[in-house]
Amino acid sequence: MTTLTQFYQKFRLRNLKFYLSFLCLITLLNFSSCNDANDNWEDVDSQKVLLAASTNSTKENKFEKVLQKFLTISSDNQLKKYIHPQLGFYINHKPGAISIVEHFDNLDQVYQHLPHLEPYFKKFNGKNPKNEKTPAFDCESFSKEGTFYQKTSSFKEIEKGIEIKEKITEKKHSKEEKEFAKKIDKKINHVVVLTDDYLEIGFTNINGKWYMLWFNLAKFDCSA
Repeated sequence: MTTLTQFYQKFRLRNLKFYLSFLCLITLLNFSSCNDANDNWEDVDSQKVLLAASTNSTKENKFEKVLQKFLTISSDNQLKKYIHPQLGFYINHKPGAISIVEHFDNLDQVYQHLPHLEPYFKKFNGKNPKNEKTPAFDCESFSKEGTFYQKTSSFKEIEKGIEIKEKITEKKHSKEEKEFAKKIDKKINHVVVLTDDYLEIGFTNINGKWYMLWFNLAKFDCSA
């Protein structure tokens, strides 16, 4: 009986060792497989990040080329193709101590209503645009000189301008006008600052074409 018991115990011990060895082997294989999977997912994620960065860089390069061409216009006739036929554009100007935001369908409408602004649409002094944060301005000088552009997803200057205009002039805009202003704000995805012209311009891309939706002559005008 003792011999059988000893044999049985040895048999159980061998099976237990075999089972534990087998379990360890499976665990190691699973761990290795998980590591490989994680490595593969990391590779995929890295590739996605690189692809996204490359895509964004390509888009910015395309905008920069368009902007370079835009800055070289020599007449307002060339500028007209950057004005959307249905959306028009907004101008922020300063007829007195306070800036006023107004919407125009085209340049002819601007010249009829604000003839003194015509020279601003004939030629730009900005050149060699850089994809950098736009400079700060303290009413005496810019934090850096040149032409700069940056992408934006939170443009609200038109909506703010209309609110200020209503408070100052006591002229109320319709609900449709306010909704249209918000719509244009949301469409603007690139802002350009030309320090040589003391000018800010907002652009959008519609069906593969770039349009000017915002022309800010007042932002850098500190005159009373």
